Amino acid sequence: MGYNRPEAKWLARDSMRGAYPHPMLVSLVYILMTSVLSTVIMNYVADPFQSAYYYLTHTDYGVEEILSAFFTPSQIMIILVMELLTNLYYWVVNYGYTSYCLRLSRREGPGYRNLLDGFYNIGRALAVNFLVSLFTVLWSLIGIVVYVAAVFLAVISGLTVLIILGAIFMAAWTIAVSYRYRLSVYFLLDHPEMGALEAIGHSKAAMRGHIMDLFVQDLSFLGWALLSVFTFGILGLWLNPYMGAAEANFYHWVVYGTFPGAPTGGWKAPYGDL
Repeated sequence: MGYNRPEAKWLARDSMRGAYPHPMLVSLVYILMTSVLSTVIMNYVADPFQSAYYYLTHTDYGVEEILSAFFTPSQIMIILVMELLTNLYYWVVNYGYTSYCLRLSRREGPGYRNLLDGFYNIGRALAVNFLVSLFTVLWSLIGIVVYVAAVFLAVISGLTVLIILGAIFMAAWTIAVSYRYRLSVYFLLDHPEMGALEAIGHSKAAMRGHIMDLFVQDLSFLGWALLSVFTFGILGLWLNPYMGAAEANFYHWVVYGTFPGAPTGGWKAPYGDL
């Protein structure tokens, strides 16, 4: 039997019921630790951009004068360093949130402390995220090359449809490449003895033939994500652990052949086996 997406999502919601602390509160702390903190830091660091824009639109100073005044080499270096540190910090905290969602799906009683799991394994957390980012960028170059070639042929032949086909290929290729590595962190969480490269290798093997399953599952949350915008992000506090637990269920099914945990009440597929 193939991957049962409705059951995986139902089990994710079931694991959230009665969980303590409430997954929405853990998600709130996670957002405060990542998005809010990074926004505050980067707004402070990126202040020269706002100042330059103000002087550009409200004064008679020339563009070169404004740029030379606000964008000194030292200021640019500070911005780049802060961007790097922010990304590294996000990788570590996201590792912890993945750990929380995996344990939530298994009904192990996770809590706020699991958000710090990345700091206890900071070397592995940084290594796996760096390598995944590097491999994704490198492999994505193939899609970019194909797209550029399609544009070149379109210019020569006058067939604009080649540009569309090239863009579709580039998007599909990039998505497929990124999805190959989606399970890397889960392998590290389940196997403390495993290194980053080994975890990535296992992720690639596990995702072979299952990329579309996870892609369709991600798409199934699109409606909730759009609705979250109209709730000023409040719905996202419920959606984030829901998506995280569903992805953890996907990982468990792909690797172990079953879904984790013991559901309360049993699963009844409304449309049969999907």
